[in-house]
Amino acid sequence: MPKKYTRLFSLLLALLPWLAVAQTSSIEIHLPHQANDTVVLGHYFNSKIYANDTLILNSTGQGHFHSKQPLPQGIYVLYLDKNTFFDFLLGEDQQLSISQNKGPIQLSGAKESQWFQDFRNYMAHQQAQSNQLRQKLQKAQVLDSIQSIQQQLRQLDEQVLSFWKTEISRTQGSFYATFVSTNLPPSTPKTFPDSIHHNDSLKAAYLYNYRKAHYWDHFDLYDIRLWRTPIIEARLKEFFNEVLIQHPDSVLPSAIQLIEGSKAQPEVFQNLTSFILNNSAQSKYMSMENVFVALAQKYYLNGEAFWISDKTKENIAREVHFRKNNLLGNTAKELLLEDENGQYQSLLQQGTNYTVIVFWEPDCGHCKQQIPQLFNEVFLAADPSDLSVFAVFTGTDKQAWTDFLKQHELNGWLNVWDPQQTSNFRVNYNVRSTPMIYLLDANKTILGKQLTIEQLKAFFGANR
Repeated sequence: MPKKYTRLFSLLLALLPWLAVAQTSSIEIHLPHQANDTVVLGHYFNSKIYANDTLILNSTGQGHFHSKQPLPQGIYVLYLDKNTFFDFLLGEDQQLSISQNKGPIQLSGAKESQWFQDFRNYMAHQQAQSNQLRQKLQKAQVLDSIQSIQQQLRQLDEQVLSFWKTEISRTQGSFYATFVSTNLPPSTPKTFPDSIHHNDSLKAAYLYNYRKAHYWDHFDLYDIRLWRTPIIEARLKEFFNEVLIQHPDSVLPSAIQLIEGSKAQPEVFQNLTSFILNNSAQSKYMSMENVFVALAQKYYLNGEAFWISDKTKENIAREVHFRKNNLLGNTAKELLLEDENGQYQSLLQQGTNYTVIVFWEPDCGHCKQQIPQLFNEVFLAADPSDLSVFAVFTGTDKQAWTDFLKQHELNGWLNVWDPQQTSNFRVNYNVRSTPMIYLLDANKTILGKQLTIEQLKAFFGANR
């Protein structure tokens, strides 16, 4: 064999042990105080913990987690019980040992794992100092002392920020550096364009748009490794529920922009889209239902959501079916229904500034309380030219309906029903439970839905 090939072959043989180590994951455990106990190795994903493996330590507290393939990089947890667990980082090098004698848990081996442990220790020390200073600040009464403590707190923040930047520079290219970068605060503008410099409203809008555009500067949302940490959910919630104005015109474009950018990473695409859809569905703001419907139609009902079952898709389609016609900002669908005398009444022909639509049944427990309240505390208290009430009986027992109307003297608003159930009001107004209350403006635009009596009283009290 020629010499140059002999040297190459020898080099490859020398590299084989290193390559074998690099392609495996080995975590040695030595916890004498947990001898014969069960230990679970888990990992974070989307801020939840999932189990990877389980072992029982021997009589000296030793055990070994081993995988022939490297584990996905991220934050892992060594779990003994609900009060005893230990988080650690796994980067490229996954040959490490975790031990504990009398003191704190010690980690050795993989550099990134050690760096992360040192990072955690440093942050715990700085946090303890910060807590002490804040306790002193609460008790301080002399101005000089207050200013001195505040200065110390600022210096502590500067030290932490400097430490983060040094660590990122020192370990550039590692997952550890990527993780530390997520702690850096978003940048803020140091100057403003001359055109808005003296206009507070324009300056506030500029700051909002700047923060929104730069929120993810130090957090690579598309790095799947960061989804394997406990921090991702909190960041997403902060961005979508606090940074963004809680209106579809703000949330929906940002959601679509981030989702579209994630498509190159299917796992991120799946989890990001799922988070935003669920977050919009659970929002306390009524208008976020618009975001839910738009995202469901764009990604779930057109086949892009590859991860959902046919049953889940069917359930989402059903929700969209019931919600899409009664979103905030929509013009209300016409209701042409009979009153007690068999005369047809039109919702869209009500000429008042506001119209309340209420769907109710006389045998509904909540309706028995809220319908008289709506009549006495909202309708009678309002200016007749300001408010009309279109009260829709959702059942078919006319006698029960008219008896309730007479009992509570519900005269003066429009009492209507759909005896043949042909108006499709249940779908058009998402009437799956009663009472269901909507508020419309003079143009019959939906201003609110699923409203309470207290919300209506507050609205009309503020608009008098």
